[in-house]
Amino acid sequence: VKKACLIALCCVAFLYIVYLLYGANFSVVKTETVTLSSAANSIYADGYIVRNETLITNDTNGVVSYEYDGNRKVAAGGIIAKVYAGEQDANNHKQMDRIQEQIEIFQKLNKSAKRETTSLDSVKNQITSQIMNINKNIVSGNFLSLVGNEESLIYSLNESKLIVGEVKNYNTKIAALQKEYNNLKGTTGDAIAEIKSPVSGYFTTATDGYEKKYNYKKATSTTLEQANKELKYEPDKVADNVIGKVISDLNWYIVCPIKADESLAINKNLDSSQIKVNMPYVSTQSVPVKISAMNQESKTSDGALVLQCNYQSTVLASVRQEQLKIDIQTFEGLKISKSALHEDTVTRTVTDGNGNEKEESRKVKGVYVVSGNVMQFKEVVILYSDDDYIICKQTPEDGELFGSSTVKLYDRVVIGGTDLYDGKSVRI
Repeated sequence: VKKACLIALCCVAFLYIVYLLYGANFSVVKTETVTLSSAANSIYADGYIVRNETLITNDTNGVVSYEYDGNRKVAAGGIIAKVYAGEQDANNHKQMDRIQEQIEIFQKLNKSAKRETTSLDSVKNQITSQIMNINKNIVSGNFLSLVGNEESLIYSLNESKLIVGEVKNYNTKIAALQKEYNNLKGTTGDAIAEIKSPVSGYFTTATDGYEKKYNYKKATSTTLEQANKELKYEPDKVADNVIGKVISDLNWYIVCPIKADESLAINKNLDSSQIKVNMPYVSTQSVPVKISAMNQESKTSDGALVLQCNYQSTVLASVRQEQLKIDIQTFEGLKISKSALHEDTVTRTVTDGNGNEKEESRKVKGVYVVSGNVMQFKEVVILYSDDDYIICKQTPEDGELFGSSTVKLYDRVVIGGTDLYDGKSVRI
């Protein structure tokens, strides 16, 4: 027993000595993995949207049934809606339109089967891509695109049945749909009126009473005084016979008062194509815009910022006065915690005009990267910095680095440790 205890004590002593020796040669550090990210210099403001809008009215008694779910591009003279004597007629015509669309899809699938030009692998890839698009739109909250995603997926699934021989054709399905269509048509009255658009543009059923409040033609010349006044406008009452509006002209404007210090950042980026507007209470997606006007008495005074956009959607067509986050300049690159940033001396060898080599040294900003059990100092080119993290260039241009080594994607950088230096042995 005494012998066993003595052996155990010796083992413990030996392990303790190994631990001390290991700890003396290796410092413990904390690391994180470098990732790709983006950041922006932003300003926040209250703004309102100015569009060229024409209200659409209906004075025929009956049930209004919108074409294409009520939101789409229309041509001047194009049909926006139809009026039916009763709700049943309106619902039946909607159902008939859907049946006709299905018939056309199955007819297209039959023609595709006769050509035999589509491979099973191609359809499988389409199905995978469509499922990924559905997941992406669900995660991003872009639910308006799900209808189109679903239709594309169903088409591809039906096409795959033809290719693998599960069905020969869709003649039986077409015949059943045609019978259903004919039955509905025999019991449904025609429309008693058609509502057409007087102008071309984007039709939406959303109205808010601000359609006649702002002067679209003078939007770009809005002064600070006007902007503050118009931002407080109350909406008019929307008439009972209004069924929607058409937004004409490709461009629409966002007007917002901004402070003098914010105008300085704006004036530096007047020609920037990277400006984006976020409306946090409306959508998670940002909207690309460009600066149309920065109206102020002097370059250092408060002013009225006018942003121009030509992007349109059902959601954007329904917004008016919103809290805005305006990204003046966006930076994309490698995201690293601020605690990883240090200064160290980098030495390089240069050749003078006479062909003689010499060494130059300079203190530069960088991070310590762990490779194996050794730290290596790598220089960084900082694009953006805040209190918590920095965004660095992934591929610096010639002349931006003093040395030759810079941080890379997925590097493990040190964010915690003491007595850090290039070449030091460490353990994580």
